[in-house]
Amino acid sequence: MDSFTHIVLGAAIGEAVMGKQIGKRAMFWGAMAASLPDIDVLFSSFFTGVDRLLVHRGITHSILFMLIVSPLLAILFSKIKFKRQAHWKMWNTLFLLGISSHLLIDAFTAYGTGWFEPFSHYRVAFNNIFVADPFYTIALLISFFALLILKQDSLKRKMWNRAGLIISSLYMIFTFFTKANVNSVLEKSLQAQNISYTRYFTTPTPLNNFLWMLIAEEKDGYRIGYYSIFDRTDDISFQSVPRNQFMLDSFSQSLEIQNLKLFSDNYYSLSKTDSGLFFYDLRFGKGAGWDDESTPFFFSYRLDNQGKFKALDRGRLKGTLTENLEKLILRIKGI
Repeated sequence: MDSFTHIVLGAAIGEAVMGKQIGKRAMFWGAMAASLPDIDVLFSSFFTGVDRLLVHRGITHSILFMLIVSPLLAILFSKIKFKRQAHWKMWNTLFLLGISSHLLIDAFTAYGTGWFEPFSHYRVAFNNIFVADPFYTIALLISFFALLILKQDSLKRKMWNRAGLIISSLYMIFTFFTKANVNSVLEKSLQAQNISYTRYFTTPTPLNNFLWMLIAEEKDGYRIGYYSIFDRTDDISFQSVPRNQFMLDSFSQSLEIQNLKLFSDNYYSLSKTDSGLFFYDLRFGKGAGWDDESTPFFFSYRLDNQGKFKALDRGRLKGTLTENLEKLILRIKGI
C-alpha cells in the first residue's frame, strides 16, 4: 500500500497498544513501526536492473525480518530514558503489530511481498485491493486527525480509534468478497464464450475496488477485459494480447529475463518497436489509459540485445487527470 496508509494505520495501532502508557507519542512510534519495512528504498539504489525491483518488498518485508527486528527494537526502546516509560513487552507488541500490518496489507496488492525471504523468493499477492485506495484509508485518516486534536485524557479517543480500525477493516473484508464475485463472473463469461484458459488474474483498477481488470491466460497469450460490479450485464468484452514468447528465444540463459518473469508472476507480453524490445508486466494495467487498447502497459521494461534490463518505461495518461478520472468514474458506473 501507499506510505500514507501505512502511517495512519500504524498510528492507530500505536494508540491502541501504548496510548495509555506514553500518550500521543504512541501514534508516532506506531507510524514508524508500520513504515519500517520500506527502508529497503534506501539501499535499493545500490542495485541495478531487475534486482532493484526484487529488492523492494523483499527481505525487509519478510516474516523473519519482523521476528528479529521487533524484539531488538523493543529492548532498545525500553532502555531509552523517555519522559513516560513502557515495558519492553509493550514495545515488542507495538513493533510486531506495526511491522506485521505493513507486511499484511502490502500482500493484498498486486506487486507481491516476500514474506518468506531469504528462504524462498515466492511473492505473496492476494490482488484484492489497489496499492492506493482512498476508500480504505479515509476512515483511518479521519481517526488520525481526531486523535491529534483530542486531549490525551479524553474518553473519546478509544471510540475514534476503534471506529477507524473497524471501518477500514470492514472495507478490506468487502474487497475479498468483491474479488470472489469478480472471479465467479469471469469464469462464467469465459465458459459462455468458449474460451479455454490455463489460469486467470483479477485486480482492481486505480483508486477503487469497483472496477476490475481481468486477465485470462491462454496457450499463446491472454484475454484481457474489465468488469464493474455496477455493470448491467456479466458479458465481458475481451481484448486478445499475444505473449510473443519467441522473442525471448535468443535469451534463454539470461538471468535478467528469468527475474523479470519471476517478478511478473509470468503474466507478461513482448513486442518490438523502433525503440527496441519491450517486456510488459500485464498485472499493473495500462498507464496511458485503461480504456485504450492500442497503448502499452504501465510497467514496460526495455531490453538490450543481450536481453538485459535497460530501463523501466512507464505509460503516461492521455489527457488531463480530470479527464481520466471522469472516464474511470463513468466506467465504474457501468457506462
